[in-house]
Amino acid sequence: MAALTGHEYFATDPWLFEQIMQALPIRFEDFIFIDLGSGKGRSLMLASDYPFRRIVGVEYLPELHRSAELNLGRYSGENQKCRRIECVCQDARDFEFPDEATVLYLFNPFPEPVFCAGAGEAKSVAGEKSEVVLCGLRYPEYARLVASCEWLDKIAGTEQWVLWVCDANAANGQRTTQPA
Repeated sequence: MAALTGHEYFATDPWLFEQIMQALPIRFEDFIFIDLGSGKGRSLMLASDYPFRRIVGVEYLPELHRSAELNLGRYSGENQKCRRIECVCQDARDFEFPDEATVLYLFNPFPEPVFCAGAGEAKSVAGEKSEVVLCGLRYPEYARLVASCEWLDKIAGTEQWVLWVCDANAANGQRTTQPA
């Protein structure tokens, strides 16, 4: 598994996920949540405690995808506010982003070339559809790659996670404001 994903599998820490969600400057009801590299589904279950319009997990490895489906099928959280959860088993590079305001969550699931391809697709979606895309990056080992994306502005972060918001004008090559 590590050869395909770039590292060993481990799940999102609930307390750090909570920090990231609390830092999002959004009305959750207006956004969908997409986890690229959703593994066994923990972040999908954690996200369901927020009133997102819907939640989508994209996982490449069939065994992790099946585990996520089983876990979500058994899950019913006391604080669950979103029950529209979908798991997709496919390569994240082939995932078609919906035309909706999106929170994109990444737990560093990919090797660098796949990560860069996914970032390019997110830019394309943001530029074409002018929807807000917020990227949450846990264990920001690829932060240097994201920081070089002129169409993303860092809005929050710690040593363990970073949030960026898409500047749709910059994604179209027309930045109108400078990042803070």
